[in-house]
Amino acid sequence: MKVLHVIDSDGLYGAEIMLLNLAAEQAAMGFEPVIASIGEPRIGEKPLETEATRRGLRVERFRMRPGPNIAGAFRVLRFAWHEGCDVLHSHGYKGNILFGFMPRAVRRVPMVATLHGWTWTGGMDRMGLYEWLDRLSLRFVDAVVMVNGAMRQKIDLPSVHVVPNGIPLIGEADRRAAPLDPRIVEFCRGGITLGAIGRLSPEKGFDILLDAVREVAEHHPDIRLVILGEGEARGGLEAKIRELGLTERVLLPGYVPDAGCYLPLFRVFVLSSLTEGLPMVILEAMQAGVPIVATRVGGVPEVLQEGEAGVLVPAPSAGDLATGIKHIIADEAGARDMAAVARQRLEANYSAIAMAQKYQGIYDRLATWSAGGHSA
Repeated sequence: MKVLHVIDSDGLYGAEIMLLNLAAEQAAMGFEPVIASIGEPRIGEKPLETEATRRGLRVERFRMRPGPNIAGAFRVLRFAWHEGCDVLHSHGYKGNILFGFMPRAVRRVPMVATLHGWTWTGGMDRMGLYEWLDRLSLRFVDAVVMVNGAMRQKIDLPSVHVVPNGIPLIGEADRRAAPLDPRIVEFCRGGITLGAIGRLSPEKGFDILLDAVREVAEHHPDIRLVILGEGEARGGLEAKIRELGLTERVLLPGYVPDAGCYLPLFRVFVLSSLTEGLPMVILEAMQAGVPIVATRVGGVPEVLQEGEAGVLVPAPSAGDLATGIKHIIADEAGARDMAAVARQRLEANYSAIAMAQKYQGIYDRLATWSAGGHSA
């Protein structure tokens, strides 16, 4: 079976890592996964494209102007037809909108759309419009997949599938040794280090996390924070760091490849998001054995077993985040126990092979049902 995965990526974050894991498992199962990487004209090689190539996965670049680019969409479709792709699998609103509104008779390839989570947090802006169009387009997609059951409450569709994200189950001996940035390593050695990983954007709640760090610092003078990621919110975060007097306590090194390799340097991993689907970085932290403090959003409570595998706090609340962090620091034995539960839960429920097998079931039903004109 040949699967064309479509994504418009601007980094190597949750959706991209999930796609790479899925494609790698599909290749191991005998599938032919191809990644169609969409981007604007004159954009160079994207991090996703680099990493996919490194993993031996096939990548095809499609550069097109932004917006409802029908000509660009048909370039992708002609490729799918010429290659004999059995399924078009979209990861994100760009692919959903470009192909979801197309009548099936025009598209000619069964379509799956995975919802990795919406990032809009309110207000009148372009992202709000895109997510509104995204929701509409899903009504015309053959199979819609959500990465956690809680997302069902956010959209009214007659039938959806739930497939949790997964990561490869590897031991320490199998972990790829990546060179670490000495500046980050040295910073983490200087005290109790909190770590966060993600795009620097408003929905990640990093501004709230900064308020929490200032509160924790009143009780733990050696507290510090590393946020690995890049994005449009950098300027505002840097200004807030100066305003709160946290310049010596917070490091924003930008985007780093293989960010998960830094997890063992953290005393606590903190997820401060206002909205999420099922964040891949939570699964990576569980595998690394790092105690977790996370906001109660999306599929996070389910993954952390309602607080048995990590500390859950309401979102958004700097005070609650600070309380959770202080709890982890004060109770090292309890933190180790939660981390052990998290590792066991990951291995039992969130492997990449289990994820790939569930998608295979959806693809198989699509291949059978689409012949009769039905949705999966």
